[in-house]
Amino acid sequence: MKKILVFTSTRAEYGLLKWIIKNLNNKFEVIVTVGGTHLSQKDGYTINEIIRDRISNIIKLPFLLSSRNSASLTNSVGNGLIQISQIFQVYKPDYTLLLGDRYEIFIPSITCLLFNVPIVHLHGGEITEGVIDEQIRHSITKMAHIHMTSTEFYAENISRMGEEDWRIHIVGASGLENALRGKLLHIEEIKKELGLNLTKHTVLCTYHPVTLESLENTQIQIENIINALSKFDNLQIIFTRPNAEVGSEIIIREIKKAVEKHKNEWFFFDSLGIRLYQSILKYTKALVGNSSSGITEAPFFKIPVVDIGNRQKGRYKPKNIIQCGYSEEEITAAVEKALYDQNFKDKIKSIKNPFGDGKTSEYVLRAFDNFADLSKEKILKKKLDFLVKKDEWHRYF
Repeated sequence: MKKILVFTSTRAEYGLLKWIIKNLNNKFEVIVTVGGTHLSQKDGYTINEIIRDRISNIIKLPFLLSSRNSASLTNSVGNGLIQISQIFQVYKPDYTLLLGDRYEIFIPSITCLLFNVPIVHLHGGEITEGVIDEQIRHSITKMAHIHMTSTEFYAENISRMGEEDWRIHIVGASGLENALRGKLLHIEEIKKELGLNLTKHTVLCTYHPVTLESLENTQIQIENIINALSKFDNLQIIFTRPNAEVGSEIIIREIKKAVEKHKNEWFFFDSLGIRLYQSILKYTKALVGNSSSGITEAPFFKIPVVDIGNRQKGRYKPKNIIQCGYSEEEITAAVEKALYDQNFKDKIKSIKNPFGDGKTSEYVLRAFDNFADLSKEKILKKKLDFLVKKDEWHRYF
């Protein structure tokens, strides 16, 4: 039985990989390396969520240092490289499955190249001009051997980067599968678990650092978001913890100060996990911030999204998105439209999600079947081919 190594370092990333891991276990031996904020107490120690999901063959990779500045994060990557090389030596995976665009995935990517292990990359070809994720994602595309994209739009981006078209598989966005299969909680269950009353008008706010902009800008951005939300009376605000990136500590500090000021109305959670997060999203009036979940998952729930600033700049955006700048006035106007513009809310009731049909894990398994019989040499030896040949793509929905 062939071995697939899966790497996960954040709660959000695992949420997108969960059903894929479970499905791959039906035909392959899956080894799940778990590191990053999964093993951080202050980030909710979210490896417990993976264990609760009865994921087997878990290997801990405690590479992340406690500080979140540039030097510490760089050192963390170095720690990870030292640790994961030993895992590759012992387990000798046939493939490595990676998702997304966070800096941590350089750890398994570099290791794969040196060990000649083919990389299967999910969610390549996407665009986020405001953050370092943009460069990371495209560099992983050039390191990867099989590409599994969420849409044809992103498949074409990969092809235009010189990747051979036979390597491209269009499988949809895995976040939709959680919404369809995750048995989301009802309002009463959420209240019992978190003490939140979602019969109140509620806004979910998830804001991450825009890592290609200065820390001074991060401070101003989060202050403007808080000031804008403060203008709306009788509104319950639920904040989630940002990703472990440079600038995240500034955002957390300002959110905690605001929550203390608005006790019993505003709430902050270190980690909700994908099931609770989507359950809350289902009942909120709007999602505010710069999370990719507003683009890929919120359309499924017909939820208005206020997308602030440049973090998601360049992504394909469904019609539920209200784009705005960083100023307090722009954010206020966008939130007002999301909450009170009935014409806008009526329009998004008929929105179709462009990111698939929620069966991504099934399509990933079928994709593995499609290339599993190819020789390792054919998969590893890449050629530049800038001609887009859509007829060679593998489509599953």
